[in-house]
Amino acid sequence: MISSAHKTDTPPDHQQVGFEVLAEEDRINVSRFSRRIRLLHWFNAFSIITLYGLALQSLISSSIYLASPWDDLRSWHISVGIIWIIGIPILWLISRLQVKRRLSVISDQLIIKQRVFLITSITLMILMAISGSLLALLRPYDIPQLRSIILLIHSFIAFTYLPLLAIHIYLAILQRDSRQSLRTMIADVQIKYLIHNHIPNLKCGLSDQENILYIKGDISEINLRGFHAKIQLGHWQENISLNQLVRVSFQHAELNEDVSLPVFIYSDYKEGDFIHISFHFDLSLQEVSRQLLSRGLFFRALFLARRLNPRLNCNYPITIKFKEQKIIAQATDIGSGGMGISAPIRLSRGDKVQVILKLKNPEINWQVEALVVVKSAINNHDYSYGLCFKNLKKSEYHQLMNVLKQIKSQQSHPDTRYWS
Repeated sequence: MISSAHKTDTPPDHQQVGFEVLAEEDRINVSRFSRRIRLLHWFNAFSIITLYGLALQSLISSSIYLASPWDDLRSWHISVGIIWIIGIPILWLISRLQVKRRLSVISDQLIIKQRVFLITSITLMILMAISGSLLALLRPYDIPQLRSIILLIHSFIAFTYLPLLAIHIYLAILQRDSRQSLRTMIADVQIKYLIHNHIPNLKCGLSDQENILYIKGDISEINLRGFHAKIQLGHWQENISLNQLVRVSFQHAELNEDVSLPVFIYSDYKEGDFIHISFHFDLSLQEVSRQLLSRGLFFRALFLARRLNPRLNCNYPITIKFKEQKIIAQATDIGSGGMGISAPIRLSRGDKVQVILKLKNPEINWQVEALVVVKSAINNHDYSYGLCFKNLKKSEYHQLMNVLKQIKSQQSHPDTRYWS
């Protein structure tokens, strides 16, 4: 009953822990936002920051009574505000226009927190625009009491929005995932490698071409090439063979609707009452990217989690210290940001471990603390892990560079043993 169609050897360990370099012809150009959306975003950003800067300068000037040509920039503030109020709806309407030549733009759906943040920001900006417009309209008239009330409301709304703006700028510049996302707001980006990731509670339904049977499974790993599903054995095998499962539908609480794609079997094996199947998508990488990355769930897991620093494949014995345990493990790849290992120990994402690697010629005794960020089961006792280095000291980083040089040297001279 186990299909042999499209079956190949299992992928190497370094791919199981989350890294696969794409061939030059397979690399994907991703446009998360259209150029019109980017123009709208940056016009709004520069306008808001300019308005706050002019308002701050006017506030300082009025407080300390500076006598200079720049002590009153309220007219500039009003002019920029008018341009902002007129420009935003015009650019928004332009961004909504459908063009005949539809570009492959990835527009990820926002999660609940992002939606709340966006709605709150838009509401406060609209209130600021209304109160600011009233102030500009009433400026020629001598109604000081009414203008004072509106000015107080306008100032209160502006100061209420300021923390949201500060958090947004802070996350965009300093938070890793947001920095990745910010790059897509500046220009198109190219995916040069795939991330193999686990998405908690991601399930799938597998069916044949005629949708006669629908078999549910749990997904332990997914990337833009395919996914690994765990399915409980039952009577369904009597009615269908594995190679007849040619479509998958993904289900998750964050998906507004099922995502259905054609697939074929890459490899499979039985383990107890379950069968583990690796599927490949029967579409091009570009088409899979367009369909998956347009959902916020997959965008965060498969795009924002992209590795910035490529790793070098290796095969080094290492020692892992976890709590009071010392475990002999195997390093499968190493890079400046982390490493992949195979170890006979059950760890969880977020666990901190100490890695010890000893090399010779020249002698290197490298120890570093790392965080478990990716986990994948190889069998009942062995696991593959993706580790991320945390706060490397200068000496540790220098040793790491020496390790990477030794790996490159070993790849050039495969008969030489460099570990002790």
